[in-house]
Amino acid sequence: MRALLFVALAVVATGSLAAKPDWQPVGETANGNKVFLDVASKRSSGGIWTVTYRTEIKAPLETSGGAITTMKSRMRVRCADGTAAGLEVTLYEDEASNKVFARNRASKVEYLKEPAGSSADLVVKAVCRK
Repeated sequence: MRALLFVALAVVATGSLAAKPDWQPVGETANGNKVFLDVASKRSSGGIWTVTYRTEIKAPLETSGGAITTMKSRMRVRCADGTAAGLEVTLYEDEASNKVFARNRASKVEYLKEPAGSSADLVVKAVCRK
């Protein structure tokens, strides 16, 4: 019984039972890109939300290896002043097969107002909705 409990705790601690993404639409940018928030990833601590969202790019960006069709981003949102700080951005040539074109992590966490109508702005508004 103790061995079973230990295994269960180890699986939970390593994140193997992480919640499956629950992508909810939050809107469309001025360019027609569709934006989705993973509501299963939302976490709050001290008035700051950490979220994951994805943007389906309407006009794919051509690269030598294919076309960038999707962008996944993680950011922190501070609803008190409506600002956000980007943490990581991943660009996919083929998200379904996990073919990553580029992944960038922020070297500094800096809270800023997002441009009106941008993917991040739509997410901030969705997260901070009362």
